[in-house]
Amino acid sequence: MPSRPISLTQSLWVRGAAIDRTQRNSRSEADCLRARGAQIFPLNGSRDAEGLERLRQLLFKNDVHVILARLTPKEVASTYPVLRERKNFSIVVDDWWSIPHWFMREADYIMFRNYNGLAVRMGAAALVDGAQPPWLLNPLAQVSQFSLIGAALRPAALLLSPLVNLANAIRKSGEPIRPARYLYFPFPINEADVPLADEKIEYDFANTGGVCGIWLMRDPFAPFHHTFANLYHDRLKLTDTIARFAGDPFSFYDCRVEKRLLPYAEYAKKNRQSRYLITTGGLQNTSVPKYLEYACAGTPMIGRGLPFEYPWLDDCLFPVDIMNLTPAQTKPLLHQALEKYPQMRQNCLNWRDRLLKLYDLNVILDVTQEQADGKPIRPGYLKADLKSRPIG
Repeated sequence: MPSRPISLTQSLWVRGAAIDRTQRNSRSEADCLRARGAQIFPLNGSRDAEGLERLRQLLFKNDVHVILARLTPKEVASTYPVLRERKNFSIVVDDWWSIPHWFMREADYIMFRNYNGLAVRMGAAALVDGAQPPWLLNPLAQVSQFSLIGAALRPAALLLSPLVNLANAIRKSGEPIRPARYLYFPFPINEADVPLADEKIEYDFANTGGVCGIWLMRDPFAPFHHTFANLYHDRLKLTDTIARFAGDPFSFYDCRVEKRLLPYAEYAKKNRQSRYLITTGGLQNTSVPKYLEYACAGTPMIGRGLPFEYPWLDDCLFPVDIMNLTPAQTKPLLHQALEKYPQMRQNCLNWRDRLLKLYDLNVILDVTQEQADGKPIRPGYLKADLKSRPIG
């Protein structure tokens, strides 16, 4: 076990001010933590010198446990001078593969939003199992400054990957596998963020999410050759395949036509106006919040499920593994999905109240605290808890 027991609500949560201000799911989480009496320290970016100095002064005066959460990789790295000697911290990781390794190695606890992080560290999975992303990144799939930079740097990442992966083998050997350090802290859902309302159905299928997911692989458990690869390639391929049949015969919406980020209210309305919403966890099998947001909106999904999490998802998702299908093979499946829509819609509505209770942040905090106290994960969250199995 880690050397120090922790209390989540008595710890100091260092959180990214920008994401708490702009991302609804994150803001709801921060509000819940405050309501439970947790102290929050907002960090205003990686260059917040004043804030980092205030944090250093605060931590110098006491031994409160620190929890880093909802921070970008650069923001995480900016806390290194403060935590280097003191340590006594844990970290909540969403895209764990992009977090600087020192923090993953030295944290008392790693709280994984995505169970694939535990699976990879325990040797039960690779970051990308099965179909691999294309060698080169096409930035035109979803154009942004980041995608253009990623496309330009992708060849260099591939050239460097053999050397970096060799170094990563050495780095991994310096991090003992200790399952007691690994906590499952799934994404929460807030009822106010997923209002249920009657909408006229406008689309048979819709994409209201991103189709270009690229990262710099900083964690040695993530192969460096995935740096700047589109790990959402399966989502892109499914979206583009369904788009081929727009008007022949299916009605289809793709948020990429907007050339802007949809305001949350508009995003939620589009979700309710669709019979099926395209979603996957990417080639890296992540439990993206959209699975919960879509199911709680009463809208079933089409795409690929998850190997470890969300046992309820089988009732709410029509399975299509697009990486193994041609467009001609996919079209009949779309017809089958529409035939099953009434039952799938009802399944989502039946699950809504249960999901709002299972993934209420107050419950999630209790579930995570129980794990830190040495108890198993409550039923309902996982298909199988790998921590209950021997390593190897």
